[in-house]
Amino acid sequence: MKDKTSKSASTNRLTTPCITLLLVITIIGKFNLAQADDYGSLLGAWRVNYGHNENFKELRMWTSDRETVPLVIYNMTQTNNMDLYFEIHMENPKIAQASKLINITEVQDVTWQGEIEVEGIHFGLTKLYVTLYDPRSVGKERGPDTLEVMVKRSKSVSDETFTYTAASIALLMFVNLGTVLDLKRVVTIFSRPIGPLVGFCARYIIMPALAIGLGALMLRDDKGLQLALFFTALAPSGGIANICNVFLKGNLNLSLATTTVNSILVLGMLPMWVYLVGPALYETQEFDLPFVDLIVSCVGLCMALIVGVLLRMFIPKTTRFIFRFLKPLSIILSLCLVGLTVGINYFVFQKMTFMIFLYCFCLPVLGYGLSFALSKLLCRTATDAMTISIETSVLNMTMPIVLLKNTMDQPMADMLIVVPITAALVSLCLVVAFYIVRRILGWNTTNDPECFDEKAFLIED
Repeated sequence: MKDKTSKSASTNRLTTPCITLLLVITIIGKFNLAQADDYGSLLGAWRVNYGHNENFKELRMWTSDRETVPLVIYNMTQTNNMDLYFEIHMENPKIAQASKLINITEVQDVTWQGEIEVEGIHFGLTKLYVTLYDPRSVGKERGPDTLEVMVKRSKSVSDETFTYTAASIALLMFVNLGTVLDLKRVVTIFSRPIGPLVGFCARYIIMPALAIGLGALMLRDDKGLQLALFFTALAPSGGIANICNVFLKGNLNLSLATTTVNSILVLGMLPMWVYLVGPALYETQEFDLPFVDLIVSCVGLCMALIVGVLLRMFIPKTTRFIFRFLKPLSIILSLCLVGLTVGINYFVFQKMTFMIFLYCFCLPVLGYGLSFALSKLLCRTATDAMTISIETSVLNMTMPIVLLKNTMDQPMADMLIVVPITAALVSLCLVVAFYIVRRILGWNTTNDPECFDEKAFLIED
């Protein structure tokens, strides 16, 4: 009997605190429900209309602009509580601001009609909504109707000149590189085009597949960022990758041949991929690809290389000067291009998150590894494999920015260009780190006859 009594007492000691805890949780839950009343419990199923008609669901404005928006609150039930009031809110006040307090005493015939002022602060997307407050019960309820607010960045002269200035610097790069192009070796490369073919497969099969896979894995709910990385993966590497191969003593002739081939084939591969995958990534967007810009870019690249080759053939003194100062000139042109792009688009870094950085880090790293493995699988030399891998993993930021600005509406385009800029900068930093490691370990040498060596060029000329 004594044992049963002691067991019962011990059980009570254990269950009493549990019951007390459950009661406290229940009371807190009821208190919280009272704090945030269900919609319709204070003034019935009240609704909000924005603008002059019911179809006005979106407000577009520029930063620093002020827009007046008509507002109607209707379908309210009669009430004796004269302490009720409405308040206007923004989901993200850093993008746009609007504040107004409407007392219930201002309502006539269960309807309030007036205007609110919205101010654009920073480019981006947010929503405007109305909340009803009851000071007596400390309750509140948010209305079901919202207004989409899209704040676009005010255009400046630098935006208009960016494309032309970046194109001019890129053309100077290719003229510079064209002077060191060896036509005999280029003919040899195209007579057995395994290297350019591997570069094509890496750029237009491996990289887009990686971008799609990474997007589905890491940013499943953000189709815009997936599309931005997809454009970044499809863009040919450009002159910076060729310059990286100069410093890493890669096969510069193969690098330039691959860049040229990919820049020509992008005219067909880009629309094909966008047609196949674009609607799945961003189904609400109609893609208007800038074919004229792409054609001009392709023709400009080829013409710049031809000018460089002609300078080497007919004005050898000029090319000897370029040979002697190739690396300093390359560094200056690269820094000008990167600095111009980052300087004009500095605002995008406000949209940077850790996931975006990780997303942009994985693409060049995986691209380098897979393209190197494919090259070795096809029996390419270590120099050629590294050259193709650099061509694949050093990403172009200029073309994806142009693509996004031509295919996406503002402010979405400005919000998405953080991806190509970040991915390009990360890929460039990885190459710099790779170069430093090669120099420290003594690997940055011309062990292969295909390696670029400016001293050999000076002797030949």
